[in-house]
Amino acid sequence: MEAKLVDVLQQIKENNYEIPQGQNLSELTTIMLQRIGSPDPVLRDDLIHTIFTKLIERDYYNNDQLKNILRSVLNKNYLFYRIKMSAREENAVFKRSFAVLLIPPIMKKHQQTGLLGEAEVHRVWENLKRYMEQEKDHRGYIQGKGWAHSMAHAADALDSVAACNEITRQEVIDMLPIIRSQFLIDKPYLFDEEERMVTAVLTMFKKIEPEERVEWLETLLYQRKSWNDPAEEIIINNSKHFLRALYFRNIDYPCDEGQLRQVLETILRELRKQEAY
Repeated sequence: MEAKLVDVLQQIKENNYEIPQGQNLSELTTIMLQRIGSPDPVLRDDLIHTIFTKLIERDYYNNDQLKNILRSVLNKNYLFYRIKMSAREENAVFKRSFAVLLIPPIMKKHQQTGLLGEAEVHRVWENLKRYMEQEKDHRGYIQGKGWAHSMAHAADALDSVAACNEITRQEVIDMLPIIRSQFLIDKPYLFDEEERMVTAVLTMFKKIEPEERVEWLETLLYQRKSWNDPAEEIIINNSKHFLRALYFRNIDYPCDEGQLRQVLETILRELRKQEAY
């Protein structure tokens, strides 16, 4: 079944993402959604994800179809698929992480056309909040299976939704502590996850006051509990990498008159005191 689907999708990709005459788009969409979490990286990433994105960008789907895709993505069989039970070595993360990666092109379409109602945008944000609270598989690239990259994909989704006018200051304030909890963990991020999340955070910062930005940043100053636990070194490194990424991005794209840079410098200096060497 998957080999046949690869052949069909490969032809679409090679034909500049044109759907061949006689191909039923609704049936193709259903099949792609069913296989969106395939452990085969070519099918999952190179074909299904790329083709979905192109079809959305090129207006192959009408508003009702896009809303149906979004509803599918947000349900327990996709965004929350086995999220509370899947072990690290399982493949469930692929379905979740590539479901979340369908949110950005749909939200971009919303920003262009007003696709969604206000309540629908809030619903997307609330589901992302729940997802961020629950995701525990932080693997980036998995040999033989390609990208899982759950936090990077979640960051792209957060950025796309936070950019919507409907998202409020309070919704951002509620999300920021969850981002902190996902980055101050004892598993190292190795594949620029912090860079992708910094993009989302800078978009969120536009919705809150300068003092609220500082208050949250100060929570990233991790206070170690033990000087003999190697896991604490990983947490501190994750925090440093995130803060450094934010520091250098803010130099290129400052979101205030220098206050944020000064705050980041202070926190990074203090964080060095938590280093064990």
